[in-house]
Amino acid sequence: MDRVLVVSDRLKELGSIASLSYSDKAEIERLYKEVLDKKFIRTSCNDCYRDAVIEMNVYLKKNGSMKEKSEYGLKNGALLQMGFGSSEMYTNANLTDEIAEKYLAKNPSGIKFFAKKPEDWEERVQKRLAPKVNDELIALMVEALNDGVTADSLKEEFATYKLNGKTISKKTLELHVKKAAEIFSENAVKQVDEVKEEDGADEENDESQKEAPKEDEDGTTTE
Repeated sequence: MDRVLVVSDRLKELGSIASLSYSDKAEIERLYKEVLDKKFIRTSCNDCYRDAVIEMNVYLKKNGSMKEKSEYGLKNGALLQMGFGSSEMYTNANLTDEIAEKYLAKNPSGIKFFAKKPEDWEERVQKRLAPKVNDELIALMVEALNDGVTADSLKEEFATYKLNGKTISKKTLELHVKKAAEIFSENAVKQVDEVKEEDGADEENDESQKEAPKEDEDGTTTE
């Protein structure tokens, strides 16, 4: 049975227990971490465990899955807003690695709001900032280079090319031209190596034929 269904059924059972035992409470704390990926914090409220069960039930019904495990965690009370006036708000309840790194890419100083983060978070954020190459555009550029078009001419030829409905930026264009040139050079080196290997094989065949003993008409062989 799917783990979500198993947990949901167990939460219904725990929610129906009139008086929770020590082991029941320990189980709720464990499930709270599994479902919501955050530590359960006991309060002075007598219903905090029942509230936790309700919170988990609501989350599972709404999302149909456990919360994605994130290597980032916000400090208590922290709320991330993706931009000034933006309606995108995030807490630990809906925070993911992708969201955290997109936020930090725009606001590096916002790392102060995080209680948990991976050691290489800066490197991860830099990768998020790096523009992604379009394979289709790269293929077109490599084909053009094969036809003898120069890298400078490529920049002129694809200056008005559209990516995702928008005209390609100068920075992104240069990135694609550079990548296409690298692939073109790698292909050229491979072709040269293949020709050398073929020539070497032909020379070996020629040598072996020269060294092979000749057979006379009477059937004897001569060196």
